[in-house]
Amino acid sequence: MRTGRPYRAVSSTEEGDNEEPAGMERWLLTYSDMITLLLALFVVLYALSSLNHVKYSEFAKGLDVSFNNGMSQPSSARTQPSPKHGKQESSSEASLQALEIQLHGALEQAGLIKEVQLSSGPGGLVVGLITGKTYYGVDSAALSPTGAEVVDITGAVIRSHSNPVNVEGFTDNEPITGGPYRDNWQLSAERAVVVVERLQNVAHVNPAQLYIVGFGQYHPLVPNTSRANQAENRRVNIVITVPGSKVLP
Repeated sequence: MRTGRPYRAVSSTEEGDNEEPAGMERWLLTYSDMITLLLALFVVLYALSSLNHVKYSEFAKGLDVSFNNGMSQPSSARTQPSPKHGKQESSSEASLQALEIQLHGALEQAGLIKEVQLSSGPGGLVVGLITGKTYYGVDSAALSPTGAEVVDITGAVIRSHSNPVNVEGFTDNEPITGGPYRDNWQLSAERAVVVVERLQNVAHVNPAQLYIVGFGQYHPLVPNTSRANQAENRRVNIVITVPGSKVLP
């Protein structure tokens, strides 16, 4: 015979009444996540309020390297031109304009301004021997008396400047059949050589500034359709470029 408290069967319904459903406490998880995020936000805001600019710059540079395949470039260089570079360009252009005014005045005073063509472009200031008095003879590299005077006056102006000077020789399209020159390439280069030697020896221009370029018959000023046009294409250009520029534009 069993003794003790009487046994009482408990139904499943009664057991469920004593336990809370599992979903009732899920809001605590959401609440704790929100508090954690707020804490992280305040930590970030505090960190930004006392930003270390050196570390920030290093961080930004690291991102730049990552997103540009390892080639970092300062943001200022990508968004705007260098002020120093812009000033140098403005100074060079102003110097070239002043040189053009000086050269124009010297040629005008000598009565030779109509014998040349002064023009400014991306390549520099061009002194072109373009009139009948300065044309070269057929298969000749010799300067005419007027052409020599133009070269002397031009050299007297540019010798006090440091600008590089490209002396460019040209010919017409007539093939060379005899004489001291093998072809139009050699003739065009020799025309430039004669001018360079006169600039150096007569006008005393620094030879380190001078460059010789021969274009042959391949850059005519006008089509070689007449004797007058061919004569115009037998020429030399003295191109005064900005300091520090390449030999050719």
